[in-house]
Amino acid sequence: MQRWEAVPSPVSHVFWRQKRAFQLAEDTYADWVLFAVTEGRFRYGIGAARGEAGFGDLVFCPPQTTFHREVIDPVSFHFYTFRWSSLDGRVLNETSGPEPAPCGKISIRDHNRLSSTYFYLQQRLADGLPKERALALLRHLFTDLWLLGRLESEPFVRPARSDQADPDLAEAAQWIQRNAFGPVRMKELGAAKGWSAVQLTRRFAAAYGQTPMDYLTSLRLNKAKTLLLETDMTLDEIAGECGYENGFYLSRMFSKKLRISPSAYRRMHRV
Repeated sequence: MQRWEAVPSPVSHVFWRQKRAFQLAEDTYADWVLFAVTEGRFRYGIGAARGEAGFGDLVFCPPQTTFHREVIDPVSFHFYTFRWSSLDGRVLNETSGPEPAPCGKISIRDHNRLSSTYFYLQQRLADGLPKERALALLRHLFTDLWLLGRLESEPFVRPARSDQADPDLAEAAQWIQRNAFGPVRMKELGAAKGWSAVQLTRRFAAAYGQTPMDYLTSLRLNKAKTLLLETDMTLDEIAGECGYENGFYLSRMFSKKLRISPSAYRRMHRV
């Protein structure tokens, strides 16, 4: 069996919402661990891999490896422990897996696809299914996260992405995340870095696969979807929380990007 054929098989899954601090600043685990961040940010250190993770990031930690972490902004994330299995279902030993195995952060640029996977994960959690059946369903969605990660970093030794080589782009992405739900003026962001609007757009798109405005929109619509499903807020109220002037404009953007109106999305998917 070629090692790249190994697939992850979840052992356990918990969703942590708005965690303001980790109980332990560092820990080690007997199995592999994945933190899939849906909101907020945290710092991590796993061997030589160090950095910050937020929405769109998957953070992998091998077994018996110290996982340092510190919350920056209240963070929500799916916490998986898992092992590697062969394609025929055989569980491999704890050190087996793809070569080279993932360690540290993989950033997913397809936020629409990722948001959809997270939505279905949340739906499964709300179903109250027996543990074995829930794990079977979660296994499929976990595999989807894994395949998204593989698409971003195949093979895992691919040359470093340009945002990793250019800290200014990472800071630009973090600035958008911090300011996403209020007034955002991209000209100010570009000016702070000494870039024109065209330079900002070109460099950001080369690093993240989407323009700064598309990235901003994905963050806002992801929050809008959460508020539609988890609150009884009106569309105007949700628009205010997501950085839009009114419910009409939010509805127009939501329908354009997601091919469904906010009211239909709430009616069809709320559990």
